[in-house]
Amino acid sequence: MRTYRLEMRLIQAAVGLALIVLIAGFFGLWGHNGKVPVNTTAAEVTDLAQPLSNSKIVALGDSFTLGYPSDATHSWPQRTAEVLKVTVVNKGKVRQTAKDLLARFDVDVVAEKPGRVIIFAGIGDAIQGVALKEVQTNIEGMVEKAKSNHIIPILALPVGYPGVQQNIKDIREWEMGYAKQGNILTLDFSSVLMDTAGKYISGLSADGKYPNAKGYETMGDYAAQVLK
Repeated sequence: MRTYRLEMRLIQAAVGLALIVLIAGFFGLWGHNGKVPVNTTAAEVTDLAQPLSNSKIVALGDSFTLGYPSDATHSWPQRTAEVLKVTVVNKGKVRQTAKDLLARFDVDVVAEKPGRVIIFAGIGDAIQGVALKEVQTNIEGMVEKAKSNHIIPILALPVGYPGVQQNIKDIREWEMGYAKQGNILTLDFSSVLMDTAGKYISGLSADGKYPNAKGYETMGDYAAQVLK
């Protein structure tokens, strides 16, 4: 009788252990060992690859990202960080083209390990007369670098600048189409900085070329509203 009871207990324990293993496997508690589970959708593969808890943002751009003619403490990335209460790293530099941004992407963006990067390119290209095809190639290169490093790319459309409005328009139109095709989020700062004539709204610029402190604050509030 004792032997029979002992055997029953052993069988019950084995069944219980098997159920625990089965349930753990069903809910994925054992992990994937670096492999994507069978029947995982494309969207789920993306979710597995990207650390969604990473709220850090890198803002990559030229003078308009740096905060010129002031400095980074009065820039739109700083304002966005204050409103969203997340880390926003300002990687703006003066006199930059999309080619310049691409050249420093690994050091200034990838090395920071952000969850998202805002690429604010095109104004320097328009001013320097860079061919549209070259601008396209460099922006596409940055987007691909971001995606390959599990960083979500966001494109900030170039804003108007005196004397090169047609160049700006051409870049904006291509960038909007590219973003739509690739399902990439865009920021259009012109929507809060400029009037219907393409001029700065009163009080947002001192020289008609760059935003003033109030202008950058407005940009930061707008970016925070879109990104939240």
